[in-house]
Amino acid sequence: MSRTSRKASIAFGCAVATVIWLLPSPSPAARPRLFGPNLFIAGDGFTLEQAVADAAAQHTDQDLPGYKLLVVGSELPRVTRARATPDTSRLLDQVRRSSGVVYACARDVKAMGLGPADLLSGVRIVRGFDPDGPRRVEGWEQKLPLAPDRKMRAICTDE
Repeated sequence: MSRTSRKASIAFGCAVATVIWLLPSPSPAARPRLFGPNLFIAGDGFTLEQAVADAAAQHTDQDLPGYKLLVVGSELPRVTRARATPDTSRLLDQVRRSSGVVYACARDVKAMGLGPADLLSGVRIVRGFDPDGPRRVEGWEQKLPLAPDRKMRAICTDE
């Protein structure tokens, strides 16, 4: 390679790097989407109503449609067939209409002595990380998927 073409190649590389560096970064509202999906948690201090309201309030035009609503702790009984009220059913319908998906951790469902049939229709049960490495999962848990993102997997991990 001649000295002139080497200088031209370096100059071109610098120009490309400068253009990339100058490209506008996404707005702060769009940044969380780059690092993970919108996840809202109901339970342990936040009600279903608060989590759904937060999801609606924090949605921007830059966001893709939809979000994930994870129901844990004290709010989990509200999404069971035995304890759900008409208001809870309407709230979950609102989540689905806004392209949201409702999740529950398998460990919480199991701790309550419940199974998949005990939850309202549309509530997806997911597993978290297994801190002890692969283990044999028995019963209805065998068919459960891992939570869809790392944050939710961490929250749903057995302790």
